[in-house]
Amino acid sequence: MKVSPQESRQPVSSPAPLLKVRNLCLELEGRSILDQVRLDLPCRGVTALIGPSGAGKSSLLRCLNLLCDHWQGEIVIGERSVRKWPGGADALRRHLGLIGQKPVVFPGSIRRNLLFGLGRRERKVVPLSRIEKGLSSAGLWEEVRDRLDSSAGGLSLGQQQRLCIARALMLQPGLLLVDEPTSSLDPQGCHIIEETLLALARHLPVLWVTHDLAQAQRVADQVIFICQGSLVEQAPAMEFFTRPKRLETREFLRWNVCECDG
Repeated sequence: MKVSPQESRQPVSSPAPLLKVRNLCLELEGRSILDQVRLDLPCRGVTALIGPSGAGKSSLLRCLNLLCDHWQGEIVIGERSVRKWPGGADALRRHLGLIGQKPVVFPGSIRRNLLFGLGRRERKVVPLSRIEKGLSSAGLWEEVRDRLDSSAGGLSLGQQQRLCIARALMLQPGLLLVDEPTSSLDPQGCHIIEETLLALARHLPVLWVTHDLAQAQRVADQVIFICQGSLVEQAPAMEFFTRPKRLETREFLRWNVCECDG
């Protein structure tokens, strides 16, 4: 397997993990989806979550923000259990920005979409400087600054995805959950989203689900590999791709080597 060392990027280190998952189990219709999952996320950087289709990657994200709430185990962010989050599930989801595979834009203007998650009173008094900061963080300000009141539906697919990222950032999340955010984009759009999320990951943790191993190599500081609902291996990205410890990991990488090298 060809591996491109990312010499300019330093390994992420943290004295204590921001997110701790312990013995997470999930069943749906009598079928085990997640089984005794245990993982840690640092306070910043990109953690790539990889595995075959149906491994439980998206289900794990849904457990983290309580979109799926009938799991067993423990999920702690900082020192707080997500089940006891102040303000409940809605407040938790403001803290965990979720970006899906396809951008979700609502009818109306770019400005209205950007401010959607804010309270009604807050939306009325948001200064332009905050709007600029949110859109700039998603690499979108220069492209839309003169048409904030134009329809968000007129943006390209990649721009819509960056608008979704900016909308999540307006809520000042402590962690970003991204579920294959580039799967529907062309190479240029994919590159822009990757660069945007990498810039954000300098300051906050990003848990990034991807089927693209080449992408995982480009963006990840650490990698978590799950298969059939179980966590197989968690390691720094360079170590994971060059010196995997588990046989299952080596087999997965071997069978996906063509995609990864392509």
